[in-house]
Amino acid sequence: MKIPAGLGKGWLDRLGSGLSDGGIAGVSWRDLGLSLAAHGLLFAAFGVSFQWGSVTDQAPAGTQQAVQAVAVDEAEVEAAVEALEAQATAERRAREAELAELEAARREEAERLAAEREAARAAEQARREAEAEARRQREAAEQAAQRQREAEAQARREAEAAEQARREAEAQARREAEARAQREAEEQARREAEAEAEAQARREAEAAAAARREAEARARAEAQARAEQAAAQRAERIAEARGTYDGAIRQKVEAVWNRPAGTPEGLSCVVEVRLGPGGVVLAAQVVRSSGNAAFDRSAETAVRRADPLPMPDDPVLAAPYREGVELVFAPDE
Repeated sequence: MKIPAGLGKGWLDRLGSGLSDGGIAGVSWRDLGLSLAAHGLLFAAFGVSFQWGSVTDQAPAGTQQAVQAVAVDEAEVEAAVEALEAQATAERRAREAELAELEAARREEAERLAAEREAARAAEQARREAEAEARRQREAAEQAAQRQREAEAQARREAEAAEQARREAEAQARREAEARAQREAEEQARREAEAEAEAQARREAEAAAAARREAEARARAEAQARAEQAAAQRAERIAEARGTYDGAIRQKVEAVWNRPAGTPEGLSCVVEVRLGPGGVVLAAQVVRSSGNAAFDRSAETAVRRADPLPMPDDPVLAAPYREGVELVFAPDE
C-alpha cells in the first residue's frame, strides 16, 4: 500500500501528540473515541490512496488525473484530521479551564477552612488568655485583699504598740519630771548654800583684801619713803662725787691740753665722756660746740691724752661715768 505524500510521519506525530496530551493524564472516554475516529479516517485515507494508487499506476506517469486524485484525497484527510484535532484541543482546554476553576475553588475552600481553623484557634487562644487573665486578676485581687488585711492588722499592731509606747513615755516623762523637780530643788538648795558660802567668803576675802591692801599701801608708802630717802642720799652722794671727780677730771684734762694756734681765749665746749673700769676713756665727743672746730678737736684730744681719768670706786657713784657724763671744758676760766 502506498501512503500519500504528507500523511506519513506528520499525521502520526500529531495523532500521537493528541493521544499523549489527553490520554495519559486524566483522559476521558470521549477523548479516546475522538482518537479512534481519527485513526479510522487515517485508515480510510490509506484505502483511498491505495485505490487511486492502482489507477495512477495504470495511467501514464505525470498525467493530470493522478495528481488531482492524490491532492484531493490528502486535503480532505488533512482537513478532517485538523478539525478533529481542533475540537480535541478546544475540549481539552475547556476541561483544563474547568479543572483550573475546580482547583481554584478547592484552594479557596481550603483557604476558607484554614482561615476558619485559624480563627477558631485564635478564638480559643483568646478565650484561654482571657481565662488566664481573669485568673490572674482574681489572684491579684485576692493577694491585694490579703495584703490589705495584713496591712490593717499591722496598722492595728503598730497603733497598739504606739499607744503602749505613748503611755510608757508619759509615765517615764512623769517619773523624769518628778526626778528633775527633786534634782532642781536639791540643786537650788545647793546653789543657795553655795551662794551664801560664796557671799561669806567674798565678804571675808574683801575684808582680807582690804586689810592686805592697807598693809600693802603702808608697805609701799614705807618702801617709797625709804626709796626716796635712799635716792636722795644716793643723789647727794653722787652730786658730792661729781663735784669732786668732775673737778679732778677737768684739772687732769686741762693739764694735758694744748691750745691750738690762733685760737682766741674765752672759748668753752661741752664734751660727753664715757669711762670704763679704772677710768679708761671709752668715748669722748663734743656735744655742744664752741663754734671753733680746732678748739673742739683739741678738747676731745686732751680727754683721750688724760686717759685714765679719775673715777669713783663705788659702783653707785661710778655709774654716771660708765653711762656717760657731760663735762664743761673752759680752760681760760
